[in-house]
Amino acid sequence: MVDFEWYRSFAAIYKHNSVSEAAKARMMTQPAMSQHLAALEAEAGEPLFARTGRKIVPTERGKMLYSQVAPLVEGLEET
Repeated sequence: MVDFEWYRSFAAIYKHNSVSEAAKARMMTQPAMSQHLAALEAEAGEPLFARTGRKIVPTERGKMLYSQVAPLVEGLEET
């Protein structure tokens, strides 16, 4: 079962192109952010980002998921 926090973390990573920067923005530790991403990728059954050094780039699946999830996450956060 997917945890809503995983989606929030995923959206932050997508926006910042960095797990560390996303963790800072969400006031989380980097290991916790990495765990959220790993859990969501396991649930999706495929990588959502390609790792390139310190930056990460969304895969096609990651881009598709972000386009579906981002408006929902933002709407709930505003509420």
